[in-house]
Amino acid sequence: MVGKMFINYRTLKLIFFVIIGCFSELVIWAAVTSMGEINARGDDRGIVPTSSNVELIFTLNIDRSRAEPGEEIKTIEITIPPGFTIGVNDVISVMREQTELDVRPEVVGRILRIVLVKEIGDFSSSLYQVVLRSKTPDAITQTAKFKVILRNLQDIAIGEYIKPGNADGRPNNNDFSLQIIPNIPPDPIINFEAKVDENGENDVYLSWLPSKDQDVTGYFIYRGAEEEILMTLNGRETRQTIDTNVPVGSYRYSIRAFKSQLLKSMASQSQVITVSVDTAEPLPIINLTIQTFGETVKLIWVSSPSRDVKKYQILRDEILVPDGEILADSKKKEYEFDYQYRLPKGITIYSVLALDEVGNKSKSTTQTIRIFEKPYPNPFTPLSDNPDFNKISFPKRALKDVEGQFSVSIFNLNGTLVRTLTADALATKLEWDGKNEAGSIVESGIYVYQVKVGDVFSTGTVVLAK
Repeated sequence: MVGKMFINYRTLKLIFFVIIGCFSELVIWAAVTSMGEINARGDDRGIVPTSSNVELIFTLNIDRSRAEPGEEIKTIEITIPPGFTIGVNDVISVMREQTELDVRPEVVGRILRIVLVKEIGDFSSSLYQVVLRSKTPDAITQTAKFKVILRNLQDIAIGEYIKPGNADGRPNNNDFSLQIIPNIPPDPIINFEAKVDENGENDVYLSWLPSKDQDVTGYFIYRGAEEEILMTLNGRETRQTIDTNVPVGSYRYSIRAFKSQLLKSMASQSQVITVSVDTAEPLPIINLTIQTFGETVKLIWVSSPSRDVKKYQILRDEILVPDGEILADSKKKEYEFDYQYRLPKGITIYSVLALDEVGNKSKSTTQTIRIFEKPYPNPFTPLSDNPDFNKISFPKRALKDVEGQFSVSIFNLNGTLVRTLTADALATKLEWDGKNEAGSIVESGIYVYQVKVGDVFSTGTVVLAK
């Protein structure tokens, strides 16, 4: 038997629209996508001390490129976790892409409503920044979670709460939560020392005994009378650093340990030192090599170990080559420099020097290039310890103005082939170390060579002396 639960189509349709209407009062399934994070002024790690006045920075990356009607932004609503105190007068600024917005703050319980005087209705993706003053809780909290949501002109939520993420593009606290730590600063640092480099560099060496406080996460170094941080060093075990390239003058150094950037020790006993003019020459470059390809000369070297090198100079026969100054880059270990130049017959000496910020020059690192139109040295001595005389070089220039496969064939006076040397078309010379194809040094005597480039060749004799 069928009961009297029958509902006609018109009634069912009415119920459906009532349900949908009620739901629409709760949330709009938004095409607006958002990501955000919170950080404290002066501390990017999301750590604040108890019972303190701080500035909180909310960064919101809001993408409205696919926004639909009804998704205009009228209100930014922030749920404040227990223990934080924020009033309507604590809203410092609301910025959109560096432009300040007119707002009307409201506080209802633990909810801060930032109502925009002019709603956002365009379709641009923008970075928003909300800066608030707040009193932190009196009790330690591992995680104090904030929630942020956007509301439209009808005060309906546009989608869900904004998701946490890297909104500002920096490696910091990419979340909507803060950690509250005890408001107890670490003890001042002891045995802080500042010393000028004894070798004539204008560097200052700083050292200290690391803090024993396990909550310490790093150190602030100060230089000068003003309370401006010269450098921030992370890690409790850090015990030394160097202030490089300090201008001439007298300076006062001090140090503070910090648990967070808002919770730091008193300054250490200061150290006053005087920095003189830098008189120390940089250390020379390392491993200079030179390659020649036709009329191109390439120099390759490893950077000077000195920290204050500003540039390198390339000299040919003690004269600066065209565009022969290369700015130093602290991130580079190897440098290359090439230019168009046809090496003349004879000896060419290349030098590379390192220069510091005041013009002190390193000792030159040199390489010698020998260009001969005939084999050199002749005679040669394979067993010699002198690399200039223990092998013989066959220049490609022995055959002028020809190109192609470059090879040298060595024969004894009986006409027997002793060794064949080959190279590609870009090589400028081939070297014979006095060994045969089996790798053994041949007997002393006169040998006949044939230099061949492409289809052109020339012959002559060389003398090998043991």
